Amino acid sequence: MKIFKTLKGMHTAGKAGMIFLLMGSCEKVEFDPALKHEFTIQSAADGSEYRIEVGLPAGYHPGGEKYPSLYILDGEENFDFVSSQCSEISDMLGVQNVVTISIGYGNDRSLDYTPTEVSAVTGGGPRFLHFIETQLIPAMEGYFSVDTSRGSRTIMGHSYGGLFGAYAFSVNNRLFGNYILLSPSLWFDDLVSLQFEKQYRTENKDRSQLVFLGIGEAENLGRMQAPFEAFYQTLQSQYPHIKLTKNKEENLGHMGSRNPNIVKGLHYYFQNR
Repeated sequence: MKIFKTLKGMHTAGKAGMIFLLMGSCEKVEFDPALKHEFTIQSAADGSEYRIEVGLPAGYHPGGEKYPSLYILDGEENFDFVSSQCSEISDMLGVQNVVTISIGYGNDRSLDYTPTEVSAVTGGGPRFLHFIETQLIPAMEGYFSVDTSRGSRTIMGHSYGGLFGAYAFSVNNRLFGNYILLSPSLWFDDLVSLQFEKQYRTENKDRSQLVFLGIGEAENLGRMQAPFEAFYQTLQSQYPHIKLTKNKEENLGHMGSRNPNIVKGLHYYFQNR
C-alpha cells in the first residue's frame, strides 16, 4: 500500500531536490538530518491529499536517539516559525528538541478542524482525526526516529485548530499527551467541545497530560473568553494529574496573540514535559 507520495522531494541548500517514493513495506530511508522533508499523504477515507513537512533537529541521525514529536495544524502558516522557535528554546533550555510535523490543508480547514456538522463545510473532524491516528502518526513513527509513546506526542492548533485539539483531547485522549491550544474556537456549535469533555471525562481525567491554553486579552469576551475560561477551570478542577497553565496576551486580539502564545506555549512545554 502506498503511504507517501512526493510533493517536492527533499531540499537542501545548493542541492537539487530529489524525487522519491516510499512504499509501505520498504526499508527506512537514510535522510540527511539537515534537510526539511516535504511530501503528501493521501487519506484513505476520502482521497484528500495532505501536504506534510517534517523538520528534524540538529544532530538527528536515522536509527539514533528517539525524539518527541510536535504536530502543527495550519502548517502552511505556522511550520517555519514553530520549528525555529523549537530549536531556539530547546537550545536555550539545554533540553532535547522535537521533530516538528506540519499538517497542511487537504480540505477547507473549517471542514477538517470542526467536530460536528452545522453546515456543508463543517464536521470533518472525526475523519481528520482518524487520518492522523491511522495514517500520519504510523508513517512518521515508522520512517523517522520518533518516540512512539503517547507522552512524547504534542498537538498544536490555533482558532479552529485549537478547537480540533480540544476535540482530540476529549474523544481520543490516548493519542496525544500534550496540547498547545491557542485561541481555541470553543464557542463552535453551542460549546459542543465542552460537552465532549464532560462525556469522556471519566476515562481521561486520571491520565498524565500537559495543556497550555493561550488567548488574546482583546478577543471577544462572550464568544471566545467565556468558554476558554470554562474549559480551563474544568481541567484545573477535574484532572488531578494534569500540568496546566493559561496565558492571556495583553491588548492583543485573535491573530496578534497567536505567535506570542506559540512562544510561551513552547516554553511551557519544554520546561514541563
